[in-house]
Amino acid sequence: MGVYLSLRVASLAALLALASCGGGSGDGLDSNGRPLPPGGGSGDGALTPDLASIQSHVFTPICTACHAGGSAPQGLHLDEANAYTMLVGVPSNEVSSVLRVKPGDPDNSYIIQKLEGHAAVGARMPFGGPYLDDATIAVIRQWITNGAHQATAATAVRSAAATPPTVGVSRSEEGI
Repeated sequence: MGVYLSLRVASLAALLALASCGGGSGDGLDSNGRPLPPGGGSGDGALTPDLASIQSHVFTPICTACHAGGSAPQGLHLDEANAYTMLVGVPSNEVSSVLRVKPGDPDNSYIIQKLEGHAAVGARMPFGGPYLDDATIAVIRQWITNGAHQATAATAVRSAAATPPTVGVSRSEEGI
């Protein structure tokens, strides 16, 4: 009887943990299931295939309902400070032979398999729905196809322009 009671308590605790995730609430999505732009309005901040946009439109408002803090499923933290290093080039905990994000290869990226609902293990994400629409998943696929870079091209150009050349080295010695 003691083992049975322990299993029931453990099952109840797991169920409560999943229920507290926020999956299925629809928070962060418009009436068509598309992520709302930052601020929750219908502003001009369209979702684009770069990490900053995906972070502000998808990961932060939707995924961090569960994937943040000490109880993040599979230890996967999708807040802005951790998302890139937890996703890109990192094996999935559920299927270690598959990278969470395999740059250039969305079909073999576990995040796409989970978002589209055809992963070999576990539930479709966001857990319990509402699920991301095809257009949103297509943007995430495009980011991965483009190489899953951390910064947008515009950010990289601004960063390079703001970096002063090395003192005592001519531009030709720097390979520029």
